[in-house]
Amino acid sequence: MELSKVRRYRKRHKLIAALFSQSPVLMIGLNLPFLIATSVSLRAAAALSLELLVVHMGTMVVALLAARHCPRGARPIVNVAASTLLMVVARLWLLAFFRGVVDSLGIYIYLMAVNGMTLTQSNSLAHDAPPLPVLRGAFLNVVGFSVLMFFLSFFREYLGSGTLWGNPVAVFLRLPGVLVPFFGFIMVGFLLAGAKVLNKKLLGLALRERALREARFSVIEDDVVL
Repeated sequence: MELSKVRRYRKRHKLIAALFSQSPVLMIGLNLPFLIATSVSLRAAAALSLELLVVHMGTMVVALLAARHCPRGARPIVNVAASTLLMVVARLWLLAFFRGVVDSLGIYIYLMAVNGMTLTQSNSLAHDAPPLPVLRGAFLNVVGFSVLMFFLSFFREYLGSGTLWGNPVAVFLRLPGVLVPFFGFIMVGFLLAGAKVLNKKLLGLALRERALREARFSVIEDDVVL
């Protein structure tokens, strides 16, 4: 494979790496309880994804300001206060569109205020963290979480309830057991394995690119000597 082809391949898969192989949801295990316990319907996936978008992005904006203007010891308090307030606002907003879903999700709606991804990233910001890369990374993390939520919810709702978005559909095989949290553990386990395989593949591409670059540089040096 030529160096240019390797680069094009890596460029096409850069977004995939950001969403999955480098996702804090899969690689660090943050927010796994939401994926395991609540990914039972597409409507639940939509509600939690929208809530995380509001909570995570809003808290990261506050965290950027707190990192510059607040003492280090006060930053976690400011960040948690911001995420809690944003959770309350998001819940009121979601009630207008997903009232039944919000009620069924129960405590998980409130736990989003202290979800692991938001707290970890907001409290680890450096004083001089550049805003745009931080917010871009935060948005990709939300997108990655949402993609995983919808992926899991699609199969669990289809096979477990025989519905999609709450509407009955034809199901070739009904498996109510996929709705229990244990099955969520199994599916997330397969996703974790897939993310590790993707990581190894991207690492192999990086090493191959480096080897090709060094080989080309060596050929150029030999030509110069000759």
